[in-house]
Amino acid sequence: MDFTSILPEEVTEQILSYLSPTDLASVSETCCKWREITNVNTLWLHHCLVRGWLKFGLACDLIHEEPLYPKATNVSGTSPVFVLEVPRKTSLTPICKWKNIFIRVKHLNRNWARGCYTVAPILRGHKEKVTALESNGQIIVSGSDDKSLKIWNIQTCKCLHSIEAHSDTITSIKLKDRLIVTACADGSIRLYDATTGRECLSFIGHAGSVDHITLVNQYIISAGTDKTVRVWSILDRNLKCTMYGHSDDIECLSSNDNLVLSGSWDNTLISWDIHNGTMIRRFDGHKEVVTCCQFDKNKVISGSADSDVRIWQTRTGICVHVLSGHTGEIYCVVYNESVIASGSSDSTIRVWYHTGEIKSVLRQHLGVVRCLYINSDRLVSGGDQKKIVVWDYKKGELLNVVHRHPTLLHLMHVSDTKLITASPERPGTITILSYW
Repeated sequence: MDFTSILPEEVTEQILSYLSPTDLASVSETCCKWREITNVNTLWLHHCLVRGWLKFGLACDLIHEEPLYPKATNVSGTSPVFVLEVPRKTSLTPICKWKNIFIRVKHLNRNWARGCYTVAPILRGHKEKVTALESNGQIIVSGSDDKSLKIWNIQTCKCLHSIEAHSDTITSIKLKDRLIVTACADGSIRLYDATTGRECLSFIGHAGSVDHITLVNQYIISAGTDKTVRVWSILDRNLKCTMYGHSDDIECLSSNDNLVLSGSWDNTLISWDIHNGTMIRRFDGHKEVVTCCQFDKNKVISGSADSDVRIWQTRTGICVHVLSGHTGEIYCVVYNESVIASGSSDSTIRVWYHTGEIKSVLRQHLGVVRCLYINSDRLVSGGDQKKIVVWDYKKGELLNVVHRHPTLLHLMHVSDTKLITASPERPGTITILSYW
């Protein structure tokens, strides 16, 4: 008996909402009528929601995502390109948006897990090593020891603009809409139009190299070797305030809403109020330089050359957990709602619960683990010996190793569909791997 013929649509939909995506797909193959009943956005929206996949239909549009440069090399032997076979002549309605999104994200995650990717032609042009890298999905912006800034089109792999305006090494790059912000070892901060490559504005004020910048609304926050944190207003085109507190060079900088956090060679972290230009709180506890940090309104996660990762309360500055286990300096930390991951010179990645307990130790790298990226589906790590590794951090399992990465690696940018890396070798090169 076909219960859908006697039950109201709302009741039928409620019954189907208890089915898994696999069961829904099986039901849809029963007959044309049942295919139409299961081809409903509300059913598939739920399955995207619980997996954290709404962004693929809202923030970015995976349905219209283009494959990489057509001449890209398919190193895996299996193309990552998604092909949805739909008969041209059919009485069936088109696949609904959220079912389409669900199918595509499953395919994308399978590519990451199996190592199905293409490699674009290597981006060459810098004469010295690449020292800074940023991307927004359409362009890549790179800075180098050769003092040049280059803007690349991801789809065509062509250099759009080469800018020779800096007088020293470009140390950091940030992108915001059409604006490129660069920090330089000559003590300057420069702003460029990403479309034209023209310089819009420059700030000078630091007494040493500007090594770190972050953007908060209309403000640029900078830090470096002069031990200060400075706030610059893009709208007012001037220095808003200079904040003092560290007694040594600043090694890392992070922002969240209107707060900024800096870690220093003086072994401390300091949180700052950028509107008032004041120090909010000092975090004391690390025994060596604070190398990396991330934070939100509730917690601060920091890593140090003392081999420890620490979890602090943002509001009080109290250290609630010391995560010990690494036998080398911590180079990078990332976290999400579930776990914290730390990479070290001991060649391991340790995955921790937020309660401070160890979840797993991931071993695959040889040499320093320099870069980490995490989302709801995977952990990606990059390090010495030309290695990029993709992990299932929930199970603590290796998914695949990108053996064919062509050069050494020290900078890594990861998006949902692409992995972009820069080499510390001379001359500097940039590699784009596409999993779509």
